[in-house]
Amino acid sequence: MDADLCLYDVRDGVALITFNRPERNNGMNGDLEVAYLTRLLEAADDPTARAIVVTGAGKSFCPGADLAGGPGASSEPLPNTKVPVDVALRIQKPLVAAVNGGCAGVGLVQALYCDVRFAAAGAKFTTAFARRGLIAEYGIAWLLPRIVGRGAGLDLLLSGRTFTAEEGLQMGLVNRVCDPASVVDEALTYARDLAENVSPAAMATVKRQVSRYEWMDWDGALADSHVLMRQSGTGPDVKEGIGAFVGRRQAAFAPLGEGSRFPWMDRPDPAGVRGLVPDGLSPARGFFHTTEGAGGRLVSVAGQVARDASGAIVGEGDLAAQTAQAFRNVETALGAAGLTPSDVVRLNYYVVDLDPEKVAQFGAGAAAAKADGVRMPKAASTMVGVTALVDPAYLVEIEAVAVR
Repeated sequence: MDADLCLYDVRDGVALITFNRPERNNGMNGDLEVAYLTRLLEAADDPTARAIVVTGAGKSFCPGADLAGGPGASSEPLPNTKVPVDVALRIQKPLVAAVNGGCAGVGLVQALYCDVRFAAAGAKFTTAFARRGLIAEYGIAWLLPRIVGRGAGLDLLLSGRTFTAEEGLQMGLVNRVCDPASVVDEALTYARDLAENVSPAAMATVKRQVSRYEWMDWDGALADSHVLMRQSGTGPDVKEGIGAFVGRRQAAFAPLGEGSRFPWMDRPDPAGVRGLVPDGLSPARGFFHTTEGAGGRLVSVAGQVARDASGAIVGEGDLAAQTAQAFRNVETALGAAGLTPSDVVRLNYYVVDLDPEKVAQFGAGAAAAKADGVRMPKAASTMVGVTALVDPAYLVEIEAVAVR
């Protein structure tokens, strides 16, 4: 990594990360992308950094890919091949983008990956992709509508038009518009307040809640928040926070990992390669796919349910038997991905030639699986009738969407 491409400095508990190609207006190339993402990982592991601010050197934040400059012989491509581009979505510390100037394309995406965005008055933004003949890259089609809404998101993605920080504030893309001379200082002040006065464990857990709850229904989110509330009540951060409030003093929270701990913090990251089946599982053994996305938080596991671990067809023509095997396969696939049935937030059932009798047979199969000791996910579900599945022998398929 070329350290000079992206600067790193920590003061008062805040890491300041700066795109440093001012001669190219911080245009993104593969080398800069690797340098930036590596700096994010450095900040994530830095015990002295409790919050992170990202900005650009010179007059621009990042105007997107450096199309005119072109990659050199030793440059990484875009997207790079070394570090996942959505690292920011995986970081447990708060990220604040200080958009000091032009912000477009992949530069806009990286700003959207941050939790909060401060922008200089008059700063110009654009998705730009469609105007270059490109699709919505880096997952922006998933992320942008969740920030500004479907209508505004489609407007910005389809038109690729330029808009200002002030319009961004109105649509919720920008959190605060600042004087251009003070945008970085204001972002640092905000981040410093987080670093000095807010529990790192609470911030990490709140970020996880917001990410997970986008995929959950109200009942599931409410129930999960009750569990987390009870867990937080036993931790040292609550004692410190309440003590500081009652004593009218500043709280002294321990760094992330040293204060309050929640069970989710001690679990390994989901296993498996994105888009591939976890090691040891295959379609021939009854499994369809495992994918990760949304910053590594979403793992979708679909069971090709008519085969057992040896690859043999189970219950040919018997929907109840296949359903029971479906739930066994889902539990196995979740375990292979480092997940549990409690992580499942949605279940999609696909049944061939669905009718009331098939619904009853499906219920009998689910009951049989539970009786056999299979841990059954409890989540919102949808049952869909289909004409056929990928194998004519299959009568049912279960897709379990799990979120870490």
